[in-house]
Amino acid sequence: MVRSKFPKTRTARLQVIAEIISKNRIRSQRELSQYLNESDFSVAQPTLSRDLLDLHVTKDDAGYYVIDDNAVSTVSSLEKTLRELLISIECSEQLCVLRTPPGGAHLLASALDGAKLNGVLGTIAGDDTVLMITKDDLCALQIYTYFMELVEKA
Repeated sequence: MVRSKFPKTRTARLQVIAEIISKNRIRSQRELSQYLNESDFSVAQPTLSRDLLDLHVTKDDAGYYVIDDNAVSTVSSLEKTLRELLISIECSEQLCVLRTPPGGAHLLASALDGAKLNGVLGTIAGDDTVLMITKDDLCALQIYTYFMELVEKA
């Protein structure tokens, strides 16, 4: 199991809160606070309330959820960017190398980061090459297949 350690910053805390809410049914701030403690974050209730406001989290009978107006646009932006810039993709275990025209790597890496694809740990961009690191080789294969389907359906 890969264990990740988050710095004790507000930005990291907000990211952890968003991930917890997106992956779990959270019914109370107390429950959310317990999940945060498991991730080594300890916050007071007023701070947690402010964080939920800042993340545009709302609550209904099913529990808390994040209102993400950008989710649809980031996926369509990724599709467009892949169609315009992706020349090739090769994967070796959990690493994927994506080739672009010169100067296009940072644009593709930014679109990948913005899409927040499940299983992608991060990207590194050069001039014409993006290194995408996934959680494991199965994630890399799934993402490879997804990208190929996206660019070939045009």
